[in-house]
Amino acid sequence: MEIFDNNKIIEDELNAIRDDILTLYNNSNKRTSGQFEKDLTIELGNNMGSLLGNMTLQGRKAGKQPPIEAIEQWIEEKGIKPLEEKMSTSTLAYLIARKIGQEGTDKENHLYVYDKIITPDRIQSIIDRLTVFNAQMFINEVTITIKESFKNI
Repeated sequence: MEIFDNNKIIEDELNAIRDDILTLYNNSNKRTSGQFEKDLTIELGNNMGSLLGNMTLQGRKAGKQPPIEAIEQWIEEKGIKPLEEKMSTSTLAYLIARKIGQEGTDKENHLYVYDKIITPDRIQSIIDRLTVFNAQMFINEVTITIKESFKNI
């Protein structure tokens, strides 16, 4: 009984966190392909759970060029057009990818969605909820045990 109820608390909390992350993300104007939502998943186990997702919203350090295809998809989904008529979308994507590879992305434009939603206060709230539940279960079990013990006296 106890593990089931813990599992329910964990599932509810992870679903609420995921929903809040998606709300923040969708309101941020960062949404393009929908891959972020697809990658944001929950795995549940016995008395545990994990929220899995990617960190693409937190930018990229200089040193490695991102895939040109991803940049090209982003350009098309955002409706960005090259300034020069003769420049193709794939050329623009290459130039953007090369610049990101050389300089990284501007930290001011990053969206630290996980840090904004999964705060120390929220984590403590979840721990408190699980702790209160477990303390109540313990009290109930002790009370039942005491009552059972007094039946025989």
